[in-house]
Parts: sequence; structure tokens; C-alpha cells
Amino acid sequence: MTIDTVQQGQALCQALALGALFGLLYDLFRVLRVRVPLRWLGSVLDLLFWLCCTVTFFLWSVDSAGGLVRIYTAIAALMTMVNEFYANG
Repeated sequence: MTIDTVQQGQALCQALALGALFGLLYDLFRVLRVRVPLRWLGSVLDLLFWLCCTVTFFLWSVDSAGGLVRIYTAIAALMTMVNEFYANG
């Protein structure tokens, strides 16, 4: 069993891009939450956001790593999303 470092580097960069996409999606949902003053909308948007993120991350992991969720890619996506959130504050 060999470790392909180029493939892992590509997966890491893709995970960073996916995290940035998640951060932008969260910002779009935050705009909707502020613009539409419905109390129940916040819960619906949170559920929709996490559902979109979960499905997207699963489909990406199936495509890029044959269904394996590598811990460093999950952490990279999460850290980039958090960074995007705090950068746009």
C-alpha cells in the first residue's frame, strides 16, 4: 500500500475550497435570516445548511477518496469554514 502525497495534497486543497464554499453558504443563509423576520426560519435554515454541507461533503469524499473520510480533510473544511465566518464577522 503506497501513499500518494500528490493526491493527498489535492484532497487537502479541495477540502479548503469546500470549507470556503460552506462559509459562503452560511453567509447567504445569514442574510436570509436577517432580511426575513420569521422566528421559525432560523431553525429551518440551520437544518438546510447542515443538510447541504453533509451531503456535499459526503459526495465529495466519495468522489475524491473512494468514500473514505480522512480526518485531515474534515478538519481542513471545518477550519476554513470557521475562518470564513470570523473573517466576514
